[in-house]
Amino acid sequence: MKKIIYAFICILFISSCSLEEEPYGFLSDKNFYQTKDDAEAAILHAYSMLPEIEYYTRHLYYLAEMPSEEISPKDDQGIEQHDLDDLKPLSNNKIISDVWRYAYIGINRANAVIEKVPGIVMDESLKNKYVGEAYFLRALHHFNLARAFGSVPVRTNMIDELAEVDVPKSPMSEVYAQIEADLEMAIGLLPASSVQELGRANIDAAWALLSKVYLNQASGKSTGSPGYEFVEDAEAKYSKAAEYALKVMNESTVSGFDDDLLHIYDVLDPSSPELIFVISMDRGGQQEGNYSKIPKLLIPYVGGDVVINDIYGNSVKTVDGWGSLETEIPFYESFSEGDLRKDLLMVSTVYLAGDPKTWPDGGLRYPFTRKFIDPDYVGDRTSAKPIAIRFSDILLGYAEAVGPTTQGYAAINKVRRRAGIDDLETGLSVQDFRDAVIQERSWELCFEGHRMWDLRRTNKVEEILNGKYGKTIVSNPIFMIFL
Repeated sequence: MKKIIYAFICILFISSCSLEEEPYGFLSDKNFYQTKDDAEAAILHAYSMLPEIEYYTRHLYYLAEMPSEEISPKDDQGIEQHDLDDLKPLSNNKIISDVWRYAYIGINRANAVIEKVPGIVMDESLKNKYVGEAYFLRALHHFNLARAFGSVPVRTNMIDELAEVDVPKSPMSEVYAQIEADLEMAIGLLPASSVQELGRANIDAAWALLSKVYLNQASGKSTGSPGYEFVEDAEAKYSKAAEYALKVMNESTVSGFDDDLLHIYDVLDPSSPELIFVISMDRGGQQEGNYSKIPKLLIPYVGGDVVINDIYGNSVKTVDGWGSLETEIPFYESFSEGDLRKDLLMVSTVYLAGDPKTWPDGGLRYPFTRKFIDPDYVGDRTSAKPIAIRFSDILLGYAEAVGPTTQGYAAINKVRRRAGIDDLETGLSVQDFRDAVIQERSWELCFEGHRMWDLRRTNKVEEILNGKYGKTIVSNPIFMIFL
């Protein structure tokens, strides 16, 4: 069993040593920001930070998933991964410091667009779109930092000198106020979309992220999660979370519920209305970050490329994996009988040159998720993309916000019916209903980079990891991260 030591992130106390920001990640304004093409290059430069290995492709994912009950690093992975898995990272843990560093590089790039692009003479609607996307990105980075580190420096100006880096952390109230303000700006600037732009933020993404921001504060306050004392009225925040979730649910022309679970994760046809905001990568890229190796991390090593047969009789090939991130078996066994999110989206048998390899005793080290499968892989390169926000995330957030109302039950049951399981028990109290939603999110959003943020904001780290899964938790006053 894991020994878990609290950490909210330790760097609340050490930002002056291992988590210093670096003044790069911007485009020089001496001969730039003159034309429409410059504006487009600047916003693409801002987006290009997201798929970096040190951010969404690996290290942010590690923070959100590895300490949870869903995955663990294999035995021969580095000490930094095992320390994170045990929630006892040291102050020089590179995974943690990379997330800090790359988020601030992303913020600086977004700030460059916000400051410089408005002065370019170009089509106003396109200019607004680019600037709106930059406000969305700045909010997203600050939100990631707030969820991981709590009180952090708020950056709203572009920096290009080392002397500008050393600023104090802002209170959590100011961090969240800035995130809300940036998303309101994004909503005012981004146009309504008639087509899905994979990897680009639209108004749906801004509505969805703002709903998540309000939900984070509401649940943090109502459950007594440390750091959220600044929230004055949890119910008011729940109401705002529901308001913006409803905009996604009722006003979007491109986002929506997908009845087909497999379609959500179809790398060859990334047109599912579930995909509100994804981190775009393509197997044709020249280096990791341009392309994805996510399947290699999650699929066990078998000895060659393999074929999966699903319960519908379909076959799909996939690249063999490294087995870096192993599914934890108690979590795998927590699904209800007949749940398609296990029976369809988890793999316990593969075929290597026609021969079956099975878990637990037939040559497959562990069952794994098929949410990241690219049958057209090129060597190690795939187009499997991290999904930052999808529709069912927002739908379940709406259910959590409105509680055990008719609308709340309808939202969670829509997700459960797609999974092929019975409706949620009726007559639950507000707290029991919200607890059920958090559990549903675990099954629905597993391996997508949400779990530790959900446990953190609902103050359930001890209850779930210790009380349900029997993991040892040792308090430590230096590390407060997932407290």
